[in-house]
Amino acid sequence: MTARVARLAALLSASAIVGTAACRAAARPAAPTPTPIGAPRPQPPSEPVDATVNARIRAEERAHPGVAEIASVLSDVYGARLAGSPQYRAAAEWARAALDSFGLDSARLEPWGRRRGLSWEVTRYSVEMTEPRYARLVAYPKAWSPPIDSVVRGTPVLLTIHSDSALERHGAELAGAIVMMGDPQPEPGRLDPLGHRFTDAELDSLARLTDPGHPVDYWDDAEGYAERVAQRNRLGIALREAGVAAVIERSHSPNAVMVTSYQAYDSDVSRAVPAFVMSQWDFDQVTRLVEHGLPVMLELSLKTRTSAADSIGYNIVAELPGRDPVLAKQVVMVGAHFDSWTAGTGATDDAAGVAVAMEAVRILRAIGAVPRRTIRIALWDGEEQEDYFGSMGYVKRHFGDPETMRLLPEQAAISAYFNIDNGTGRIRGVYLQGDSAARPIVSAWLAPFADLGASTVTIANTGSTDHMPFTAVGIPAFQFIQDPLDYETRTHHTNADVASNLSVPDLRQAAIVVASVLYHAANRDALLPRRPLPPAHRANH
Repeated sequence: MTARVARLAALLSASAIVGTAACRAAARPAAPTPTPIGAPRPQPPSEPVDATVNARIRAEERAHPGVAEIASVLSDVYGARLAGSPQYRAAAEWARAALDSFGLDSARLEPWGRRRGLSWEVTRYSVEMTEPRYARLVAYPKAWSPPIDSVVRGTPVLLTIHSDSALERHGAELAGAIVMMGDPQPEPGRLDPLGHRFTDAELDSLARLTDPGHPVDYWDDAEGYAERVAQRNRLGIALREAGVAAVIERSHSPNAVMVTSYQAYDSDVSRAVPAFVMSQWDFDQVTRLVEHGLPVMLELSLKTRTSAADSIGYNIVAELPGRDPVLAKQVVMVGAHFDSWTAGTGATDDAAGVAVAMEAVRILRAIGAVPRRTIRIALWDGEEQEDYFGSMGYVKRHFGDPETMRLLPEQAAISAYFNIDNGTGRIRGVYLQGDSAARPIVSAWLAPFADLGASTVTIANTGSTDHMPFTAVGIPAFQFIQDPLDYETRTHHTNADVASNLSVPDLRQAAIVVASVLYHAANRDALLPRRPLPPAHRANH
């Protein structure tokens, strides 16, 4: 156990972590991985860069690497951090205490608003086949699934639903049945690699883009969200009214079990049917047995615990105060989402981003960095529910309402927001979200990290994470470009999203880059340039 593991684990009420792979890896210095970045490009202009601070950031990270330990505590000790769950709250309390122990100011759980769903957690479940032979099948409950009263046994009914009339065609066959639903998927490319790093050519193509593309704002990113929620709820109610006892869905991922959920965080699913998501290989095995007319018997159990005791949602927020008498009231923000899905332990999505953000501010505090502006870290609740509940609630409370574009005074005092939420891959650069005026500034900040492969700047937009609410009220908000690795192919929202699939050298590289970007954003003379304010959201969008 490293000394830093002991210090972090001392914040836990449980015993310290011993011998995890992530902690062992963290004890080894990460060797820089030089990566050429393609064809020559124009040199960035003379945006001031503090080489001394950059050197101290690298030295501190080498001497006291902590990012893997933070990710390991969140993933291995607290596990899945479903929004509103007891595990989320316990992990959030730990993160708050850890930020306080790093020497940050005002570390707190800050309410963003009131949740409309129940707190939910699984206490026990099983999915087994008892005939024609015994097998424990690989499946996970859908988040916020209602429990099963005792045990459900039966031969599964195979059901494909492309319209509401599909339920009517099966009629009484569905009463008390275990229903298996899922369309066959194309054969996966077995020879395609699971993991991938951006090539020089791919990064060069990103850097040369002239059209940012979609999404251009929050509303594009959230298109159809309400209808998706309504469709899920309608189907759940229809299955319940048909008398279905339980539902098993086929995982959308061929490499792991990709969980989905009843949309309970902002809707009532008390009338839905208990439901699981099953691995493709087990789902297909059972389906073949049924289709061949063999006697198949499944046995399902599911125990859950729900509570409405605390309906307030919380983000975790802390600050490294600015020291300039004029600029200290201005802020630079960094963030990642703290919540996760439930099949894995939320390691790459997004304990990785949380740990990088926490480690970046720890490094700055440890080297005695003196930012002119205040650097604020925010770890978001409710990102996984598709509507960015935590970050949008924060934006509305502090900066303004994107539906009306009524802005608050703080909106003028934030220079930029930087987000980390694309898995465990190392940082390769920054998505500018169409902010072309920021290109020479960000390029200058990243240029010293070309040896770490992190110097690409692209005008491109990217969406589906917590920078979107900031862009919706005219704040410069950027997502870091990260190597994909096996995020989309294996770990994203699956049971493989565990600490063993974290890349510790990549996380260490990311913490160095983020720490430097935050410091330089906080110390430049002017705020980062802004695009024109987006229009107020119209109801017919």
